[in-house]
Amino acid sequence: EVIKNTLNPVWQPFTIPVRALCNGDYDRTVKVDVYDWDRDGSHDFIGEFTTSYRELSRGQSQFNVYEVLNPKKKGKKKKYINSGTVTLLSFKVESEYTFVDFIRGG
Repeated sequence: EVIKNTLNPVWQPFTIPVRALCNGDYDRTVKVDVYDWDRDGSHDFIGEFTTSYRELSRGQSQFNVYEVLNPKKKGKKKKYINSGTVTLLSFKVESEYTFVDFIRGG
């Protein structure tokens, strides 16, 4: 999702199946890349962070504030700390039941 003209974007909630996110491995590394959108298509890489389903499932907490790091800047600038942070505001797991699950449940 693109949020224009702000240094503090708030993205809309989105849905992603667990299978697509981590293939059922709750400790599998999930990498998130953050870009600055440019009209001409030459989007600028801001940085990246990694997490896992297990970490995300803790929900909103001090554990789900991620430093966005740009490895190139980190290598060039001695005083570089980060390129900002991303904070998880919510996390919800919804089960999708199949017809077979319905039949088994009675």
